[in-house]
Amino acid sequence: MNNNKIFPLTIPKWGMTMKEGTISAWLLNEGDEVAVESEVLEIASDKITQSIESPVAGILRRIIGEEGEDYPVKELIGIIAAADVSEDEIDTFIASYHRGADDEDTVETEEAAAERTDHPVSTNKPLSKMRATIVKTVVSSWTIPQFPVTMAIDMGKAKALRVALKETGQAISMNDIITRACAKAIEKYPMVNAQLGDKEYILNSHINIAIAVAVDENLMMPVIHGCEAFSLLKVADRSRQLIAMVKDGSIGEAELIGGNFAISNLGMFGVEHFAALVPPGMSAILAVGGIRDEVVVKDGEMIPTSMMRVTLMSDHRVVDGMYAANFLVELKRLLEHPEDL
Repeated sequence: MNNNKIFPLTIPKWGMTMKEGTISAWLLNEGDEVAVESEVLEIASDKITQSIESPVAGILRRIIGEEGEDYPVKELIGIIAAADVSEDEIDTFIASYHRGADDEDTVETEEAAAERTDHPVSTNKPLSKMRATIVKTVVSSWTIPQFPVTMAIDMGKAKALRVALKETGQAISMNDIITRACAKAIEKYPMVNAQLGDKEYILNSHINIAIAVAVDENLMMPVIHGCEAFSLLKVADRSRQLIAMVKDGSIGEAELIGGNFAISNLGMFGVEHFAALVPPGMSAILAVGGIRDEVVVKDGEMIPTSMMRVTLMSDHRVVDGMYAANFLVELKRLLEHPEDL
């Protein structure tokens, strides 16, 4: 073993362009015996997923890297060591390993600084793992051929419904009403809830709606699964649960996967209308603006109304313009007649 009896497991480098890898799965648990050529874990890059075999025998003493997380090449993700190696020895080895990496970074930084004479020094802000995931998602979203369709909706009756329910002790948000209306509209226009397969469209049997929730400077999209079977009050209850889990950090993977349609609401920030990028694996996302008091002309009369503008961004390979418009017409009908929800 390296360092006599301790062997570090690190992210391998497959090819000149590989900069990081994702731990797909640990195939052994801490404390399991490891034989030479035992498969210890699976690592994925942009191009391949491959099992990592141990070149040494020992015991998997530490699992440092977490499943589903990305790590740079050469990052320490685990320790294989002999049974007689103490925990203190392993701690010392890990600290030394990280210190060595920091020293390398320092040398590179000093060399770079020597070449930057007469240039201002920038302040770098570390990229969190969550933010790095968001960056990847945005890049993937840009590869989708997508288009926006915007519609104005009179939300006067929806606001009145919310007030009436609140007076009876049933708290719902405007976003809950929009979510329920989307679920109803999707039942009539299911292609906005579909996915693009290799040679076919995948019509999802359930309406799983992802709701964008801001967390500090990051964004998470917990999913309300099975919205087709939920009443408005049930949607509101589940939405509150998910948002609370996001805020307190208890949200799990099960609540973040499986979304087929998404809603992003920036109305509470005073945004009137905007377009959101279609998340990878979905075919559409609804961008919701704020509700504003406006005067509109109806039958020749000027009438004060509470108007909201929504923009449906759709994957053009799955949804065409006419279909998107028809979906929004149905959504508008439901929100302007919330008794149908």
